[in-house]
Amino acid sequence: MSEYLLSVIVPTYNVERYVQACIDSLLGQLSGKFEIIIVNDSSTDDTLMVLERFYREVPQVRIETVVNGGAGLARDRGVALARGEFLFFCDPDDIVAGDITAELAEVLRAQPETELFCFSSQMFAEENRADVRPKVRHTLWGVSSGIEVLSSLLCNGSYTSAAWNYAVKRSLVMRHHLRFEKRQHEDHLFSLGVFLHSQQSWVSRQVYYHQRIRSGSLTNSHKGNDYFYQRYDAFMHSWHKMVTTLDKSALSLRVRREYLLHSFRLMIYLSLYNGTAVPKYVLDAIRFLGREIRPVNFKEWLLLKSPEVFVRFQQYKVGREVKSKHNSEKAARSLSL
Repeated sequence: MSEYLLSVIVPTYNVERYVQACIDSLLGQLSGKFEIIIVNDSSTDDTLMVLERFYREVPQVRIETVVNGGAGLARDRGVALARGEFLFFCDPDDIVAGDITAELAEVLRAQPETELFCFSSQMFAEENRADVRPKVRHTLWGVSSGIEVLSSLLCNGSYTSAAWNYAVKRSLVMRHHLRFEKRQHEDHLFSLGVFLHSQQSWVSRQVYYHQRIRSGSLTNSHKGNDYFYQRYDAFMHSWHKMVTTLDKSALSLRVRREYLLHSFRLMIYLSLYNGTAVPKYVLDAIRFLGREIRPVNFKEWLLLKSPEVFVRFQQYKVGREVKSKHNSEKAARSLSL
């Protein structure tokens, strides 16, 4: 029997402006037996000072500082320290709204074999809290397998490898030796392993997670060549994991197809929204791995058979979106003057 129902693991690095709102949201929303493990990744600002000032004496909170190694190693350290039956990874600049622990406890009483607890999420703009958009959008509710949940998210286009979009049973993580390890794109293999290995999952109808979109973060900053190569490398390792884990059932074959198409599009759009050319190794991968996919419409055919032409069409579309957004922001600034 675990000491806690839920261990919340929060890796922190230079987030002095945001971390208090994050931890306060957890303390204000969660109930029952839970712990919050904050792993300070050797922050160089006042993050640690804020944590020590407000949470040193809070019994549910544990603070540990580690040598700087990135969010992945910080999360792995949190897993090693966790004493909860389930693990939930929360980013330090985001907010939890709603009692995850209450629903999780209710689900486990009715469905004790549950290994994965999923929920939807939203994004909000740092400068305008009212500017809210959906992020992870579940359409499959209740009991299912992890791979069925993965398939549903891939189909509706809202799958993300971010580790904050679920709570997972700690014994599953330990049994399958799931780790984050890397500094960038560290969650791809971990999250994919969570979905592939979960025999029984529960999908909540609630939106529990609110992701802060802030200027200057990795999500919104201009990215260099190394970022894209590491993203591609994470995709290739994840694809190998999928191929070696899944069987030849109809569901498995469908998920393989959906994952490839989702990943191809995502790597293209990451480059286009960054204003940089799509790397040749991505286009080559689309040609090579896409050979096993039978396109069902013209857009898929164009992506798989002529990715350069597909990119040019999407480049025009992205250019219009970026220009429209720029004009809207410019108008908003004018009105505020």
